[in-house]
Amino acid sequence: MSEPIVDLTIVIPSYETEALLGRCLDAVARSARACPELVAEVIVVDNGSRDGSAALARSRGARVVAFVRNRGFAGAVNAGLRLARGRHALLLNSDVELTPEALRDGVALLDAEPRVGVVGPALAHPDGRAQRSVHVLPGLDSELFGEGGARRLRRNEQAHSGPPLAWREVEAVRGAVFFVRGSLLEKVGLFDEGFFFFLEETDYCARVRAAGSRVAFVPERVVGHALGASSKARAPLATRIEYQRSLDRALRRHRGTLVAGLVRGIRFVRALGGIPLAAVFAPFSARDRRRLRERCGLVLWHLRGRPPEPSLAQALREAPGPAGPVAGRGEGRT
Repeated sequence: MSEPIVDLTIVIPSYETEALLGRCLDAVARSARACPELVAEVIVVDNGSRDGSAALARSRGARVVAFVRNRGFAGAVNAGLRLARGRHALLLNSDVELTPEALRDGVALLDAEPRVGVVGPALAHPDGRAQRSVHVLPGLDSELFGEGGARRLRRNEQAHSGPPLAWREVEAVRGAVFFVRGSLLEKVGLFDEGFFFFLEETDYCARVRAAGSRVAFVPERVVGHALGASSKARAPLATRIEYQRSLDRALRRHRGTLVAGLVRGIRFVRALGGIPLAAVFAPFSARDRRRLRERCGLVLWHLRGRPPEPSLAQALREAPGPAGPVAGRGEGRT
């Protein structure tokens, strides 16, 4: 007897997120029960956790890939995608709790809109506050005017209506809840593992759009995203440096070496210019003393030629306190 066709492979990268992962898997199970017509499989990729995350995932019936070290978001999801049997895939942060209709909606939109390659919902904090769910591909305009200014200048977002859901074409959606068409994995390939912590989903969306498919944002579908413990709080300097590494990689790939060089210069000048102000207030504020240390460390990293160290993976492993959802993708931008 042949096995049933798997409609959706859900890949959940996790790093020391036992409690969050348990809630995430429970929500996935509820969403699956709400749409029994869909056949789904769950793969949890553990990025070298020292808690009980891997054992918990196995006890909930998920397939588990366990690494001995943190390989980042791209490395984790690629490991899961290589095992995927689904027509489509969902990349899911372990700090997300899906709504009951989430799986049905994502698969339905991909099935109904062959021109769409990636789908992302609106994200919200547990208290209902909206999170940033859409990104632009970094460029000189976004560096100078911010993402909002770049979106207004580029004017490349389009609204689409019709069954099963209204959606808006955007440059990139956030990777916390990231549906991707299965056939694109062969056409576009897997995620670039050269990105450890930031911008890997934005890079992937750019590759999807370059291949002729569209990235769909569904604003009327809201999914809770707890964010968990931030890497920025646990390893602030290493997090800032890692973002600049990822930014430079994305700019060189999609904007060219000239733009990448200009942005590196802007970032250096900003870090250098922020030192005097932080120094003025540092004697009176622990926050400003911390900020001064970060800016000095960032400037020193630039002056040393932007070396590969410090490694964010190592910094997070050595930092005290719970890691939170540090699977390789940050909770924000720095």
